[in-house]
Amino acid sequence: MSRSRTWIETLGVIVNHASNLSTAVISANDETAELLESAAAAGPVERAALEDEVVRRHLGLARHLAGRYAGRGVDRDDLVQVANFALVKAIRGFHHDRGEFVPFATVTILGEIKKYFRDHCWGVRPPRRIQQLQADITAASERLLQNDGRMPGIAEIARELGADVSDVSEAMAARGCFSPTSLDQPVRDGGQPLGETLSWDESAYSFIDDWVTVGPLCEQLGDDERELLRLRFVEDRTQQEIADLVGVSQMQVSRRLAKLLEKLREKAVVIDAA
Repeated sequence: MSRSRTWIETLGVIVNHASNLSTAVISANDETAELLESAAAAGPVERAALEDEVVRRHLGLARHLAGRYAGRGVDRDDLVQVANFALVKAIRGFHHDRGEFVPFATVTILGEIKKYFRDHCWGVRPPRRIQQLQADITAASERLLQNDGRMPGIAEIARELGADVSDVSEAMAARGCFSPTSLDQPVRDGGQPLGETLSWDESAYSFIDDWVTVGPLCEQLGDDERELLRLRFVEDRTQQEIADLVGVSQMQVSRRLAKLLEKLREKAVVIDAA
């Protein structure tokens, strides 16, 4: 009997506490509504004071909503600042005929935080459709994991979303764009930086440099002269092979090439002097 009485008394305390909390919330909502209505009818100075009071009362809500997105690559203080600005925006955009203020402010704050992530937090910013698709992929992956008990493949996710496999692949490949790995980050503890492990073909840069230099010089050459240069330096043919193709002697090819190269060198000197 004593245990039953204790349980009933505990339940009564909980119910009474919930009732008091509900009453406090309703009272706070009513006070907020009164403050906002008074601000709408007040002059600039009084309006600012009333709006500041509403901000003060709801800073906790802004901090709470910002905390939902903590640990996602953005400093928590930055998120709180965005949430606070959104709170002010909600206050200035709220009208009493839209219902209660807190639900309206919650939607506004969450929307501004998501917009901040979308517009300002990407290291390499992909198109907006890819950003949205990434969020859809995360939700679809969680659903399929719960249903099937395993991680879904790209084709399964695409089928779940009704999207092209290529689009899903592109969105999944872009996941590292939000916080790309620094080239200065060591490959392992005490190891060399990632950038030093990467290699590339530097001959491509030399080709671009040569192309930019020689290209303008060849614009005023005749067709026969350009063909001679192409055979010798693009197809890498010998003078004798060129002579056989053109129908002249190897000596004539040699003289033409020497004269043509000297002509190009003279043009290059003029351009450099200019």
